[in-house]
Amino acid sequence: MADVYFLDLTKSYRKSSVLMLEKLIEVSGALKIINKGSACAVKLHVGERGNVNFVKPVYVKKLVEMISKAGGAPFLTDTTTLYSGQRHRADLHIALAHEHGFDFAPFIVADGLYGDDYVEINGCKIASLFSHIDTLLCVSHFKGHLNCGFGGTLKNLGMGCASKGGKLTMHSGSKPQIDLDKCTRCKRCLEYCLYNAITEKSGDIVIDQNVCTGCGGCMAICSERAIKFQWDAASSDLQKGIAKYTANAIKGKRAFYVNFLIDITPNCDCFNTSEPMIAPDVGILASFDPVSLDKACYDLIKDPIDNLHPDVDSQVQIEFAEKYKVGESSYEIKSI
Repeated sequence: MADVYFLDLTKSYRKSSVLMLEKLIEVSGALKIINKGSACAVKLHVGERGNVNFVKPVYVKKLVEMISKAGGAPFLTDTTTLYSGQRHRADLHIALAHEHGFDFAPFIVADGLYGDDYVEINGCKIASLFSHIDTLLCVSHFKGHLNCGFGGTLKNLGMGCASKGGKLTMHSGSKPQIDLDKCTRCKRCLEYCLYNAITEKSGDIVIDQNVCTGCGGCMAICSERAIKFQWDAASSDLQKGIAKYTANAIKGKRAFYVNFLIDITPNCDCFNTSEPMIAPDVGILASFDPVSLDKACYDLIKDPIDNLHPDVDSQVQIEFAEKYKVGESSYEIKSI
């Protein structure tokens, strides 16, 4: 049974939550992954432009300071996106990271300028940077997710360590459809689609399924909620892919994982919108086991997650991550 360390932020402390995070890391023994002088990748998500609910820079800065104090050489990293937001190209991604306050450490886009720099590991197109580092601290915002039910460490690793081609492979079973009864023909999705998969025909907006990558960007920007996915099989396939990619991204690495169960949004930080939270803040959880960590977070807010997308079985990612020997779902909470 894996240990999951828990800082309960529903309680009052004499110290700030940033200093309590420091205590969480110290008690967990996370810094034993650090070798003096070696590079340590801090995998994170800096949020899309317009999103304010990503993990706050002040927390990440504290983690970077702790890694440096332990003798490591930390840098921040993420990969490019499939959808046409501010992070689809490396230079724009770096600029946005700085804009959002992540300017206190080097920021390296792991799959290159256009997202095509990767190595193939067991059929997975993993961003090449991850083949050059052996120490990883993964910082994730735990929240709801359109396709997976929830997104936490597994999503951050599986999707977030894949090149564009890897993301495309994982999304290939998920194709959106337009509900013409709800569609106002505003054409925002048409203008937004990086792949020109959305066009206007006879006054209607249509999606070419042969061109669509299934990235979900159109759904994220549709204010009328007129773009829908067929969840069931597509969701399961995506979650299985995430589990497989996670297994290959972290293989052979010294790694530790931190989930922030704060600002719990219904959707991914890739969304550029502000939506009501689905649950109050819970706390910060951390573990050497990414599967136990995500399972513990899910168990703490199970009802809001299950009610969010009742057609999505969010446990597929947990089940397959266990099968790929990423970790185990059984855990023991160690409160700080």
